[in-house]
Amino acid sequence: GRSGEPVIRQALRQAMRILGGQFVLGQTIDEALANAEDEAEEGYRFSFDMLGEAARTADDAERYAARYHEAVEAIAAWAGSPDMRDEQELHLRPGLSVKLSALHPRYHPAHEGRLRDELLPPLRDLALAMREAWLPLTIDAEEADRLELSLELMGRVFADPALEGWNGFGLAVQAYLKRALPVIDWLAAQAAMSGRRWCVRLVKGAYWDAEVKRAQVDGHAGYPVYTRKPNTDVAYLACAKRLFEHGAAFYPQFATHNAHTIAAIH
Repeated sequence: GRSGEPVIRQALRQAMRILGGQFVLGQTIDEALANAEDEAEEGYRFSFDMLGEAARTADDAERYAARYHEAVEAIAAWAGSPDMRDEQELHLRPGLSVKLSALHPRYHPAHEGRLRDELLPPLRDLALAMREAWLPLTIDAEEADRLELSLELMGRVFADPALEGWNGFGLAVQAYLKRALPVIDWLAAQAAMSGRRWCVRLVKGAYWDAEVKRAQVDGHAGYPVYTRKPNTDVAYLACAKRLFEHGAAFYPQFATHNAHTIAAIH
């Protein structure tokens, strides 16, 4: 057994590299852009996301913000010069996905006032950089108890006069949340008031275990998410239908591994 352990470890490491290569384009933005070249020539589009980031200190947040800006510059150079009057071209260009929790170490509803002062400026700066590069920016979804906080902050950036003419700001909406449909309606109302469009990436959701466990630990009467996969699948289709109903408010994007869901949306 001991004589076989080194071989087994080496085989497992190689298997992890192969598996990781299927889901992670690179360890740096430059490596990711290089690895995306072939698919880009075939017509694929990309939204680059830095995995696993979560600021624990102010220094972390500053470092992540700097990395995001470096990524904007690299993606803009890779995408080439745009026609900044063409909204369709905006959505054909590669984008960037960011987490608000990476831009501030205390991203929690209890710190809402502080976050308006300390998180909004770097988020606005990032949005302005993306507008200048004519690239779409997506805010990734986080836990359910941060939903209202996320919407409040994003709504302020979305309505900023400095971003006039750029409909590249958006977010991921999680269909497994029981509040997903009201969120879409709220986003549509914001779009109608400002005369702009959101980019909405509809996903099913990634924090199911944590959401259920947190609700149990906190003693809630119910869960913020659907607890059965078929319910989430149905909710996803209902959300897709609602996005189409508010066609003028959204540039919709759909993320799913489910072939039936893809066929239904088509």
